[in-house]
Amino acid sequence: MDEKIEKHFVLVHGACHGAWCWYKVATLLRSDGHKVTILDLAASGVDEKQVQEVHSFSVYLEPLTEFMATLPEEEKVVLVGHSMGGVGLSVAMEKFPEKIAVAVFATAYMLSPDLDLVTISNEVEKKRESFMDSQLSFDKGMDRGPTSVLFGPKLMESKLYQLSPPEASTIGHLIIPS
Repeated sequence: MDEKIEKHFVLVHGACHGAWCWYKVATLLRSDGHKVTILDLAASGVDEKQVQEVHSFSVYLEPLTEFMATLPEEEKVVLVGHSMGGVGLSVAMEKFPEKIAVAVFATAYMLSPDLDLVTISNEVEKKRESFMDSQLSFDKGMDRGPTSVLFGPKLMESKLYQLSPPEASTIGHLIIPS
């Protein structure tokens, strides 16, 4: 019989969400004997930083980059990111390649030399009407693009949770302020 090898999974949430959205995946991985770390990125989930304090993606990703920096030299993790969490994976892969066994982009943004964050932001900005009832903040002026987004209930129902069980939508509405 083959000996099971425990892996260390690091789960990175998507935009306007938090570590909480990985509860089912984390439970399954842990029950299979794996180590799981789920991080709240800055101003997300239970992270204490306020959205007004997040002035850049570097600040937004600090919980992930600080965690990766503290990993022992010999440890390699399996990074898993969803949606905007893919940006964090891309950054971590550049900064800590020796600490990553594999990165899994689950319907996540994947940056490359030909597709940077500015390009992605510009494409998202072109589709601003697709944010429906969400609240967009423009702290640096309307011409600079949104600095934060708070997803609205209609957007969450029609674009985020439409294929999920009803309890996922309920949890999302309870945790994500609207």
